[in-house]
Amino acid sequence: MHVLDRIVVGVEMPQSQPWNSADLDAATRAAVRHSFHLAASVNIPLHLIAVLSEPEVGFFSEPEIGFLRSKDEAKRSKDEAKRRADADNGQAEQVLASLNSDYADLGVTTSNEVVFGRPWFEILRAAEASQKTLIICGTRSKSAVSRLLFGSTGHKLLRNAPGPVWLVNPQIDDDAALDVLAATDLSHIGTEVLSAGVTIGRALPVQLTVMHALDAGIDRRIAHSGASDEDIANWRAEDLARAEEQLHEQLAGTDFRTLATGVQTKITEGPAVACILSAIKELDIDLLIIASSGRGGIPGMLFGNTVERLLPELPCSLLAIKPDDFVCPIDVS
Repeated sequence: MHVLDRIVVGVEMPQSQPWNSADLDAATRAAVRHSFHLAASVNIPLHLIAVLSEPEVGFFSEPEIGFLRSKDEAKRSKDEAKRRADADNGQAEQVLASLNSDYADLGVTTSNEVVFGRPWFEILRAAEASQKTLIICGTRSKSAVSRLLFGSTGHKLLRNAPGPVWLVNPQIDDDAALDVLAATDLSHIGTEVLSAGVTIGRALPVQLTVMHALDAGIDRRIAHSGASDEDIANWRAEDLARAEEQLHEQLAGTDFRTLATGVQTKITEGPAVACILSAIKELDIDLLIIASSGRGGIPGMLFGNTVERLLPELPCSLLAIKPDDFVCPIDVS
């Protein structure tokens, strides 16, 4: 993960009013909690942003064919919408102030912002399209992350943010520790993925597992070449040993020794998506950390990579790490 210099947290207001920080949903509360502890651990500032919807002016506030309203009625409707907007703004500011108070003992430098608009766009704007800004948001429901991400704020953040994006679902189990799976393809960005897991492990109670899924398709290709079963078994063993060595080399490039709970390593064989989902189920994983392989920030594209294929079935939180050359494809200034 890029060296972070800031965290931006999207805080979604409760479903019913009056709004109160105690009524925030579980995912948003977890996102805020993780953010404060991570910011305190790496000593960087935290920005809380609540994005509200503009209250609708009455349906007949503007002249419609056959339904002309008086100017006084239209003005009253607009005035009422402004009063609702001001009231919502005030309540949201109180919620953010309360969250700051709840975590004041951590000594984190914070700032608050309440705006009206599209959540994904305003959060990107607040992050200033920086690779060094981590965006954290809670998901909107307790259902699978995939049911929320497609067409949602979270999915748009994944596709457009140049920095890491952490979408928080409530934990799968009730353990005190956050069970984290960092999946690496053993490329350069894989070290960033493992580093992110270690960074989170220093800030939160974490049980970290790092894994690599070895492509088993080579066995079928070798078999078609006429190689003996013994030769295939030997090559397979060599591949496994080589992958395990590379995984430990990547891990050695991090500060994993600073984790009190240690790190578990895991080498699996098979398609990456299937192996990751299997590991999540087996280990009751609460957070998956993985790299997005999208290049160049082409709008609306993750190039059908592993992250894109995982989303429809992913049951846990997701932290997506972006490659160095990814840039925000839209203007958020």
